Amino acid sequence: MTSPALGTDLAAMRRLNDQAVLTTLWDTTEPMTATHLAASTGLSRTTVEAVLSGMLENELIRAEQLRPTRAGRPARGYRLAADRGIVIGIDIGPHGIAGIAGDLRGTVCAPHRRIEQDLSGGEDAVTAILGVVDALLAEAGKSADDLAALTVGIPGIVDANGHPVKTTVVPDWLVIDIDAHLRRAYPQTTIFFDNDTKLAALAEIENGTIGSDETAVVLRIGNRISAASVVDGRVARGAHGAAGEIGALGRVAWPQAQERLSARAEGGIETLFTGGNDDAVAEFAAGIADGLGALVLAIDPHAVVVSSSIPEGSGRIADALRVELSERALFIPELRASTLGAAAPCLGALAVSSASGREQLFAHTS
Repeated sequence: MTSPALGTDLAAMRRLNDQAVLTTLWDTTEPMTATHLAASTGLSRTTVEAVLSGMLENELIRAEQLRPTRAGRPARGYRLAADRGIVIGIDIGPHGIAGIAGDLRGTVCAPHRRIEQDLSGGEDAVTAILGVVDALLAEAGKSADDLAALTVGIPGIVDANGHPVKTTVVPDWLVIDIDAHLRRAYPQTTIFFDNDTKLAALAEIENGTIGSDETAVVLRIGNRISAASVVDGRVARGAHGAAGEIGALGRVAWPQAQERLSARAEGGIETLFTGGNDDAVAEFAAGIADGLGALVLAIDPHAVVVSSSIPEGSGRIADALRVELSERALFIPELRASTLGAAAPCLGALAVSSASGREQLFAHTS
């Protein structure tokens, strides 16, 4: 008779074997044979074949015949069933909403799209999110039942449990409890909220703009100016989720600097960057440098990553800030221009949703 302890040990061993195979398949988009999986995981071929059989039954993976490289029977390859679910990242603010969808691995299956509209009202924001999610699901050929995870980036403070707790930008969203509305709409979906700029910082880490061991400041410039801190390759959150919110300090005067910039742009702010107005860019950089300098002194970063919704803007603002920081920091960090642009918060949100999709997939092996 098998002892309870031995039975538990065998079950734990099976879970470890399952996760070793699933991790290997997660990390590659190419089909792998049982022989290759055995070599990669260190498991015996017999064990790998038993694991694959169970995963095929649970539809965690798919099998396919590989093209033979020499005479003989074609080998059978296996790949992760990443398309068994869909994950979505949303970026929403008072002036518009954007979204992007991917399979469980985060490979994009419905590209980034943005809609400009007034969403300062809570009910309007909920309606917009539901509309974008439905559109992304339809474009990907999926339904709400396939939605494994949804992450929403907002201009506000989000606590450690993923609940919005404070915002001066869209206070009505908290009054109507946008979180509860979405959870009722998608009861089977794992839903996360996070600060939009912290999600943009995560996207910069995922994209390689910020190294895995680097400390950095991410400065976002769009309809408003905001910042996030990255410490040793991880987005800093702080005790209440408010780390990096230097813009909340009235003396920083970031909104005023943006208003002055807008006042100089008769044809839109884009014209200041495409038309080569160096004076306006230099004045803007001087207006935001005190707040940025405080963050730089606080965390002593390797780099400051400037992310603008205007493609030409990131590089020009970074150049101007390099000059301003020379008078406000003990050590001048490297100024880097983001290449992600306005899509950064959505890409960060998609990465969070994909991580949840991975957890859900791996939970089927336990």
